[in-house]
Amino acid sequence: MDDRSWMYRDSPQGLRRMDYCNGVQGFINFATCIPRNFTDGGIRCSCRKCKNLKFLHQDVVTIHLLTKGFMEDYLCWYAHGELFVPDESMEEQVVGSTSSASNMHEVGNENSNPYRNMVMDAMRMSEDNVRECPIVEEEPNADAARFFDLLRDSDEPLWDGCTNHSKLSAVAQVFTIKSDHGLSEAGYDKIIEWARSILPKGNRLKENFYAAKSMMKPLGLGYQKIDICPNFCMLYYLENAEMTECMTCGHSRYKPRTGRGKTLVAYKRLRYFPITPRLQRLFMSPRTAEHMTWHQSHHAVDGVMVHPSDGEAWKHFNSMHPPFSTKSRNVRLGLCTDGFNPFGSKQSGAEYRCLSSSVD
Repeated sequence: MDDRSWMYRDSPQGLRRMDYCNGVQGFINFATCIPRNFTDGGIRCSCRKCKNLKFLHQDVVTIHLLTKGFMEDYLCWYAHGELFVPDESMEEQVVGSTSSASNMHEVGNENSNPYRNMVMDAMRMSEDNVRECPIVEEEPNADAARFFDLLRDSDEPLWDGCTNHSKLSAVAQVFTIKSDHGLSEAGYDKIIEWARSILPKGNRLKENFYAAKSMMKPLGLGYQKIDICPNFCMLYYLENAEMTECMTCGHSRYKPRTGRGKTLVAYKRLRYFPITPRLQRLFMSPRTAEHMTWHQSHHAVDGVMVHPSDGEAWKHFNSMHPPFSTKSRNVRLGLCTDGFNPFGSKQSGAEYRCLSSSVD
């Protein structure tokens, strides 16, 4: 990477130095020679106010940079494609080498960043949707701001010069390690503290579990907390949401208050994970959507069952519900209950196993 101290060097009496003006022009040349940077005729504006969240005409971007300066910590132009460019070719890019720009565009168009794809899938966006966004001057709404923040994190290197990890990929992989090995939050924080101490100064690894969780939250699927009777008689849900005692056994919903605490704490609470958004998420990604409809396109072999759709139960259901079965995107849900006794532990008999089908 070439010397970019000019981007943040103080200018006398508010005037811009000549090296800054030349550098801005070099930045514009770099950004505009890559076709994938354009969205409806505009490029991301990296001034202190826009912070890469707005797409503006290159002349407007130039004016913003000359009058407002660059956003903080943007020595690496990751939002304008620099992540895909080898360091040794950077100088040619800045002066507008068309051959280097063409090579970089070819690499960038491979869409080889899986974490960028993950953000696109989770936020229900695609590259085409992003390119079709109109150029607007107003501030983006909260959802759009979160989307562009995640998109920036997926392209922003973990530290300036890092080529194998982005800010988002590092957090996602550490999260996976935490989940696979059952690390506590305290253990996670200790590992991150140690990792940050050996990474280059100025690295962008989130400092603790709370900060990392806040960063990843927009990608996740939420859940709903519902109070329940500690004896499992009922849910305090829908029309029963305001009740304070169980209608079956009379047990209190909340624990007795202690001291001056005003918060009501339920004896027992369940976490409900709605199935509809989770099914929708499976269809958001082209990779998983293909598996969701595979049952319609695969060719069954007589006498060989490789998928539930090859079984007699599936075929019987199709014959009973022709309109439903003709649409490959319709989902059949199977509820598998294994190793429990529906008649209570005091009843005699073996454990009960059941596989039932329901339709969504």
